[in-house]
Amino acid sequence: AYSKDNWTVYYEGRKVKGASASSFTDLGGGYGKDDWTVFYRGRKVDGASAMTFESLGNGYGKDAWKVFYRGGEVKGASAQTFEELGEGYGKDAWKVYYRGKELPGASPGSFEVPRDGW
Repeated sequence: AYSKDNWTVYYEGRKVKGASASSFTDLGGGYGKDDWTVFYRGRKVDGASAMTFESLGNGYGKDAWKVFYRGGEVKGASAQTFEELGEGYGKDAWKVYYRGKELPGASPGSFEVPRDGW
């Protein structure tokens, strides 16, 4: 989890390089942001827009244009239609993803993750 004092932001006791304590917000799920930069577990998320970024849970996050899993971009995913499904799965209007990678052949229209096992 993130913590901060008046000058420094920390993630699990380690200083977060480049984070502005005055504007920093812990978004949950390992994500945090200040007015300019998004972080995952204390590391900068390259290509993420701090202005529109939100944590979706279970490692997923998105801004207005891109989807991310554990701080890395999910290539080809539609941020406008993406939703986190749990257990490492997510989907957009066209594809299903597992841990940020496309799951070939899976149909997003009918794909679901049972919450209490199979």
